[in-house]
Amino acid sequence: MAYVRRAGLASVRRTFSTIQLRPRQWSSASPEWPQNLDSTALKTFQNGRSFPRSQQLILTHKFYSTNVALREDKDEEDTLPELSKTDEALEKNKWELVDAAREICQVLEKGDEDMEEALSQLGVHLTPQLVNIVFDKISVPSLALRFFQWAKLQPGFKHATSNYDRLVNILGRSKDFEALQRVLLEISAVCCNYSAKTFSFATAWHDDPDMLNEVMEMLEKLELSLRRDAYEMLISVLCQKNHANAALMVLEKMGSRDCAPRMQSYRPLIQLYSQNNRMDKVQEIFDMLKDCPGDPICYHIVLSALCNKKQFAEAVEFVKRMVNMGWKPDAITYNIMIRAACNLGKIQGALKLFDRSKEEGLTPLYHTYVNILDGLFRIRGFDGAHSFLIQHSGKDRKLDSTNYIHLIKLSSKSGQEQGARNLRKEMKAKGFD
Repeated sequence: MAYVRRAGLASVRRTFSTIQLRPRQWSSASPEWPQNLDSTALKTFQNGRSFPRSQQLILTHKFYSTNVALREDKDEEDTLPELSKTDEALEKNKWELVDAAREICQVLEKGDEDMEEALSQLGVHLTPQLVNIVFDKISVPSLALRFFQWAKLQPGFKHATSNYDRLVNILGRSKDFEALQRVLLEISAVCCNYSAKTFSFATAWHDDPDMLNEVMEMLEKLELSLRRDAYEMLISVLCQKNHANAALMVLEKMGSRDCAPRMQSYRPLIQLYSQNNRMDKVQEIFDMLKDCPGDPICYHIVLSALCNKKQFAEAVEFVKRMVNMGWKPDAITYNIMIRAACNLGKIQGALKLFDRSKEEGLTPLYHTYVNILDGLFRIRGFDGAHSFLIQHSGKDRKLDSTNYIHLIKLSSKSGQEQGARNLRKEMKAKGFD
């Protein structure tokens, strides 16, 4: 567990101990996991994988996409033929893929010795999407493997991660663990990563310890770095399907071998327990791993779950417990708590947390400013939100632009068009497009 200075811990404890928010005052809006992580990072988090520190504390967030406006002289009907052409092209491509997959499957069903030659004579244009369609129709593992190997040799074609995942699941369901192991090794060799989808087949055996043991015995034959990755993805998919006991069994097996689990390995299980309000189980995990290096993502999973369940008082207590264990809250921690405070209508508490985060030397996330603008606008109206915007403008033009655009949207949505117009004039005067 990372250690921090005593003074820093004391200041954090004071901050969270002075916030008294009553859960019954929670508004209808509920906080979510911070959405200032890019889609790749979010998917990585959901799969239980780790991602770089730089992505844990991303300080920018794109809230709105820029839509290209139609020319004033272009009637809405003028766009319909273009949309229709696009739809027709997509529909045509879809049926071409289905027809090509049907032809391929007809060749595969024959299972001839010269099957590869017959496939080549079809002259189909291979794409990862086409390979997946074929895999969805194949039930014989040996044919799926032959088709996979043939496709790999075709000029200009490269298997996508989804192709590997589908093949692994075909082999896994048939219990062909020898072939499955070879494919897992190939996945690592071509620089693909395992994901929870890679091991979806194992969820069918969540209540069959013997079969899960066979899967783990197969994983034991992988080298250590690949083995840990595979174990963690297996745990992730089991938790996604709500099979906590099976995930625990895998974690215990990891611990009994030379692949001891780390706190990151428990992320999916912590998320599952948190969602199911089994905080006693979460605490058991933290107690068991108290001597392991901490994992901020695990803490944020629990904190987000508590806030989502309107258990703010419990969230504050959780933060204080983690601080006592040596963890120092970061910008994401404050963002989660500030959003929860704003949704409770306790804007003063949110502002106190905001100020404390800056005193701790943290740079608030863009999303944190938006959360506070939302809270101020609801409670103190346009003037309160505008005052906060002006107070914190002038240091980061991208942040200023984000805040102005958000407040304009809030004003327009609430019918305060004059306020929205004034904000646009301010933006123009400050040189914003």
